[in-house]
Amino acid sequence: MNKQTTEDYKKVYDFLKKHPMGVLSTSGSDETTWGAAIYYIADEDLNLYFVTRTGTLKYKNLEERPFAALTVVDAENQITVQLSGKVEKMPINKYMDVFFDKFAAMRPDGDYHWAPPVDKVHEGNYMPLQLTPTHLQYADYGKRRPELHGNYIDQIIPS
Repeated sequence: MNKQTTEDYKKVYDFLKKHPMGVLSTSGSDETTWGAAIYYIADEDLNLYFVTRTGTLKYKNLEERPFAALTVVDAENQITVQLSGKVEKMPINKYMDVFFDKFAAMRPDGDYHWAPPVDKVHEGNYMPLQLTPTHLQYADYGKRRPELHGNYIDQIIPS
């Protein structure tokens, strides 16, 4: 990955930590496209981790074409993060470190009945996955720009 700046990565990482849900877009070899809402966890290098059932269209598409795009939106502040990259299966030891520690940390303060989203998904065979971005942009349309047609999009990982 080509890092633009540490500040850019921190800005995106902080945004992704506060908005742990997005829409993952996949496409199969038969051009079957699909968008699915997912909960994910981001690391400091902006890799994203999520779990899906192996019987879903999203997973079948990823088996055929292991690439996806994710869109995360903060409608109130008019900020979006869009990224795309390769999706790979996670080794079990990495899965344990990432999911059990970080999903537990997602619990809202004071909500002792909250359970990670994985606990609420239907029965089935699960696969932990990692999306490594090869393109990522951060757009802040809520920020005022002095110029009339200012650029609101920061290319964090240019394509």
